[in-house]
Order: sequence, then structure tokens, then C-alpha cells
Amino acid sequence: MSAALGLLVLLSVNSLGFNTGAFPVVQPNPARLTSFEWQIVTSPQYAGVPFDVMILAKDENGASIAYNGSAFLSTTRGPYVYPAVVRFSNGVCDTSVIVTLAESLALRCFTDSASGTSNVFEVLTGIPKRLVAILPGESLAPGTPGGRSGAPTSHTAGDTFSFLVYLTDDWFNQIGLRNDSVYFGSDDRFARLPAGGELSNGTGTFDGSLRTAGQRRIFTIPAPGSSLRTDTSSAVFIVPGPFKEMLLVAPGETLMPGDTALWGWETPGKSGTPNPQFLRTQFGISVYPCDRCWNLVAGPGDTILLGSDFSFLFLPAGAELRDVALFSVQFNTPGQNQNIWSVNQATGAESYRTHLNIRARAAMLEVTAPDTVRSGDTALVLIHVRDANGDPIVAALVQTSVTMGSGKMVESALLTDTLGFTTAHFLCTPTPAAEQDSVRVSSGAADTVVGIYVGHLSDSLFAFPNPFGLNRDRALISYYLQRSSPVTLTIYDPFGNEVWTRRFRQNEQGAKSGDNVVYWDGTNNQGHRVANGIYVIQVVGQLHTGIDFKSGYRIGVIW
Repeated sequence: MSAALGLLVLLSVNSLGFNTGAFPVVQPNPARLTSFEWQIVTSPQYAGVPFDVMILAKDENGASIAYNGSAFLSTTRGPYVYPAVVRFSNGVCDTSVIVTLAESLALRCFTDSASGTSNVFEVLTGIPKRLVAILPGESLAPGTPGGRSGAPTSHTAGDTFSFLVYLTDDWFNQIGLRNDSVYFGSDDRFARLPAGGELSNGTGTFDGSLRTAGQRRIFTIPAPGSSLRTDTSSAVFIVPGPFKEMLLVAPGETLMPGDTALWGWETPGKSGTPNPQFLRTQFGISVYPCDRCWNLVAGPGDTILLGSDFSFLFLPAGAELRDVALFSVQFNTPGQNQNIWSVNQATGAESYRTHLNIRARAAMLEVTAPDTVRSGDTALVLIHVRDANGDPIVAALVQTSVTMGSGKMVESALLTDTLGFTTAHFLCTPTPAAEQDSVRVSSGAADTVVGIYVGHLSDSLFAFPNPFGLNRDRALISYYLQRSSPVTLTIYDPFGNEVWTRRFRQNEQGAKSGDNVVYWDGTNNQGHRVANGIYVIQVVGQLHTGIDFKSGYRIGVIW
């Protein structure tokens, strides 16, 4: 081997790090992060108030190291320091931190390979800021964002339980040596809670009950003028109790679970006033199974009946009480405060009474109007209103309208008198020709239409009012003659017997060319009133050459 080649081999071996013995090799050992050193943390500090810290990165020999990276922070009591991650620059972390737990503790800085703990120092509570309600199943968790640990225990509606109230700083550290006044509320408006109380050395125990099933919360309220925050508790689940009560609900009433009405005139478990119902008209009744606080529960399946001190009917005859029992009900007499209740057929237990107003509503209308009236005149329409029992209704609203023809009703709405009567006026608007008008009369559930013929004096023969007697003591009989001629006007009873006769000479009123008007007062030829009934008017005009005019017409008489 040449000298040059040997030198080359020697250099190659040395470059791979092998010690040939001829040239010793020294490898550098780089510094490694093994610990953190804290500068003294002054004591005391205050929970939630920032303070400055300095942390130095060290190697295994305790020498400073130019570490550029992150590290984690905690306390010796747990993760109660913010921020939880800090950054080092050239081996130094100079930053501000917040400790949230009021305790004697130390700070700890660490990575996977290094750690370091500060001196122990005292963290005092901050200024009073909060009221905190702790329910059964929960614990106060000072220094945490929520301030509570655990989950509230569920309770049965109406059961009493105890809860704690603490005075704390912003981070839920309890503050003693204060006796603040507190007040209570709830999103359960029927909750039974103390109106208020006083903390002793920053804490207090209070009893209460929640009555409405579902998730409910308690509000803890500071005294007026206080800077403390109102607290809303965790949600606690209120479970319905066992079946206890039947709740009858009428139209117009609304379920109100948890209701605590106590007085006899109140209606626990529901709100609203029952809607008035109508005589002999069916309406729905619901019966619900409830616990002692009127929360809906599963019923026992017993057969439920209805009861009342008043005449009424209900279907079905009985219904099972599981989720709800439904009935169709009608009352048979009108009146105020008619009661109704439910009865458990198996146990005899009854619900409390619900009271209803049962109103009479028109079921029958008797309308008397003239069959015929003269154009331009006013006719009386007599109306009698009766209920489903056939009894007259006092102060019933009656509405009238003209549904066909040119006539008009003077009154569109009227009220009946103490005997159930009222009178409307039909105005016969003058028209170019005779016409048939229709008048509609309605009240309550009753509705009827009557026809009225509006005639002209130019008609061949008509009479009005028709009928007459009750609303007017005489009838006008009108007929039209093409030419003057002697006329005989005769009225016959229903059996064809002559009742009343008048004869007119040619050219006198009743026998002249054109319109003729004759009045009949409802008497016979002897001057006595005729009986009620339908009569026939016959007008005959006769010249020497024969009958020139003949017409008949029926008219009613009602006294």
C-alpha cells in the first residue's frame, strides 16, 4: 500500500468516528432540559387576580438553558391556574397568571422531561360576587368555572328537600364572616320556598319543595341594592307522584300542573273560567288522573261517572280513567252555577265541583207577518222566541234582514221582552211593480224565512194587512177596474157562507174606473166580529151586457 493510500484510509476511518489509537476523538454532549426553576412567588395572592411569575429552564447540571418551547402549568391542588400553557424564550418564561382556588398551594411547571414547583403561597378569596345554590346530589366546586360538581337528585313533586346557599367570589370560593340576606324564586311558579332568609358566615341551609313535574330551577336573589349576582341553580328533575286526584276540565279551562289553589272558590290544577254552555246542547268534558300536585299521571283504569245536582245527561255511561276520560254532556235547564263533578265508581271518590252557566238559546221561532202589504207602507213582524224546552226567552237577541226583494227592515237587531216577544218593522219600499219579498229572522240556533207580497193599487185585487186583526183592526181591499160598472163585494167564510156584502153603484168609490179601495173591519153583516180563520173576498162588476169583472182573494183574520 502506498503512503498516500494509507493516509486516505486512516482519514476515512477517523471520519466514521473510530478511534484508531493514533488520533483520540472527543464528542460534544449537548445540554438537555431537565427542570424548571421558579422565582419566589409572593404571598398572599387573590383568587382571580393576575400576578407575575418568572420560570427558568435548567439542564441536569442546574445551568440555564436556552429553551424555546412550551410547558404546562398547574397547581399542587389541581388545574386551578390560567393560562394552562406557557411559552419560553431563550430559557425564560416571564408572564402573568391567575389562580382560581383560594388555598395554600404551589405552582408547578412541567413537560414530558422536566418539571419544577414553586414555593408554597397563600391564595385568598376574591371580593364577594356570587350567591350559589347547591342542590342535593351536588357539591360546591371552588375554583372551577361552573362552581358545582355532581348532579342534582330527582325529587317527587311536592316533597320537601334541603338545599345549601353559599356566598362566594367570582370563582366560587366560599366567603365567610358575612351574614347576607337572600330571597328565593323558581321557574316553578307553584314552588313552596321560603320567602327569604339569612346566611351565617357565608352559608345557609333552606327547605323547599317543587310541585310542577319536569326540569325545574331555583333562583337565589340578593337583597335589594346588593352588588351580588342572582344565582340560577342546576336543573333538578321533578317526578310526578302516584295517582291521587281526578281533575274535571270544562271548555274554557286549561290544565295547570303544580297549581296550589287552596280556597274553596278556587280551582286547583286548572286555570280559566268555563265557557257558558247552552240548554240541551252537547259539549265536551275531560277528566284527567293527577298526583297530589295536579301533575298528569297514569290513571288506575277505574270506571268514571259524572254527577250533578241539576238535570243533565252524559255519554258514555262510564269511561275508563287511564290517560283521560272523555264525555259528551248536556244540561236540561238554564241557570247560573250548575255544578258537575266526576265519581270513581270503584272507590266512590269524587273530584271537586266545577260550576257552569247554562244559557237558554233560541231553538224555536214563531213569526207572524202579513201575507200582503201595500207598496210604500210599513208592516209589523211579530216574533216569539222559545228555547229547547219551549219556554220563552227573555232578552234574546233577534236579527232580521231582507233576503229577497226591495223592502227593508227598520231594525236589524232587537231584544225580546219578558214574555219572549219582539216586533220588527218591514218597510215596503215603493217599486214600479208588485213583488214577493222574503224576510229572514234568526235568534240563537233558530232561523226562519217568511214571505210578504208587496202589492200595488193597480193590481186586480189584493188586501192588506193579511192577516189582520192582531196588528191592525181593519183590512184595506184594493182592486182595479178597467171601466166603471156596478160592483158587488162579498166575503165568504171557509164553508162558503156569506159573511159580509157591499154593493156600489157605477162611478162611485168602489165602482169607478181605475183604483178602488174598500175597508173591512172584520165584522159580519150584523156587525159582529167574525171568528179567526181564512175568508174569501170576491169582487164582481156587472154591466147590462154581462159580467165585466170578477176576482177572488183570500184573507186571514187573527184576533
